[in-house]
Amino acid sequence: MTIRKSQKEDSGENKDRLLSKDYVLVMLGATGQAFMNNFFIAVMPLYIAKRGGTTFQAGMIMTVFALVALLVRPVSGILSDKFGRVKLMVGGAAVCSVTCAIFGVVGVVPLLMVIRGINGAGFGVLSTCSGAAVADIVPKSRLSEGIGIFGLYATVAQAIGPFIALEIVFNDELSEYRLLFFITAGICALSALANGCISYERKRKKQGIGTGDVSGGKNNVVPDSADGEPLPKTFLGFEHNILPAAAVIMVMFFGLAGLMSYMTPFARWKGVENPGLYFTVSACGVFISRMIFGRVVDRRGADIVVIPGMIVIIICLALLPQVESLTALVALALPLGMSQGAVTPTFNSMLFQRCSPARRGTASGAYFAAIDIGFAVGSPILGALADAWDYGYIFSASAIFVGIALVLYLLIASDKRYKAKIRT
Repeated sequence: MTIRKSQKEDSGENKDRLLSKDYVLVMLGATGQAFMNNFFIAVMPLYIAKRGGTTFQAGMIMTVFALVALLVRPVSGILSDKFGRVKLMVGGAAVCSVTCAIFGVVGVVPLLMVIRGINGAGFGVLSTCSGAAVADIVPKSRLSEGIGIFGLYATVAQAIGPFIALEIVFNDELSEYRLLFFITAGICALSALANGCISYERKRKKQGIGTGDVSGGKNNVVPDSADGEPLPKTFLGFEHNILPAAAVIMVMFFGLAGLMSYMTPFARWKGVENPGLYFTVSACGVFISRMIFGRVVDRRGADIVVIPGMIVIIICLALLPQVESLTALVALALPLGMSQGAVTPTFNSMLFQRCSPARRGTASGAYFAAIDIGFAVGSPILGALADAWDYGYIFSASAIFVGIALVLYLLIASDKRYKAKIRT
């Protein structure tokens, strides 16, 4: 009888169970900061104008936020590998909560920039450590699927967050903005509470297991250093094995920055006054693909998803300048959303799979830093093209950037190249 039970545990679903209390709590904590981001993106230009600021100042507030978040990611990744994720996640969410509340009472624009920078630091710590925590919790055999489903929090927040925020500030009254910021502070406080209830690190500490291990009994994987073997060499704190994939992510997001930054003005330039349906359909595509393709990657590797997914992105971006109606725009939204929803989490899981378990925090930092750099560099380049010629050139250039990223992937980062490298 005992033997049968043991065999069931070794081969059954209990061993590879994806959903757990800690997995759900990490997702809830990340959802709070995702709503914070989408609330701020939707209303920040309006709020700065209400406070007497300029459009340039509104843009600078977003830049300061992104820059500070980028700078803290490597540090937070290293610290989380050494001291654990949960405390840093609670601290990051608490910083977000306090800074959101301060936004509701401060009206001086230069001071708002400083507060937004501190807010970016909290976000950078929280998002980096959340990604690493999920990699700790999810069974290795379902890593890509687990990360893909985990990322749905961002899809939900992107789909409904701006709508909620704009409804709250509908009359453009200062009292409405204060209400929004206080609501956001409360949501971030709930994120801190959810993160504080995560227990896998405490359980692991009682068992005497190191920071980089995967939790969950039979799913634990001992870090390389635990058996006396040295950890791999690093560059700027990042293991060499993850750098090729991180470089591909960065170049890919040079192009994807156009979709995030310029889709609305592009649509209006094409005569589509309200492209909201595009974003809704795109979000549906992301949702569908995250539910499907992670399991494919776990079973058959990254190449089978990344290569066709990037090809679809290139084709859709190249077709966007030809769009002349909302119908045509929406027709491209679903394949664009599905391909992004398949490719992006696959790269995330790829970095975790190619690093030592003891350095998942720095791998998470590398993933988000590559995205941040891609947006920070790609957005102004693509914007300059629009200023010099027109919005159509944005997506032609975006297709070229993603094409370059695909070539780089085939040359330096594909599963085939990585496996050949580690065999030698």
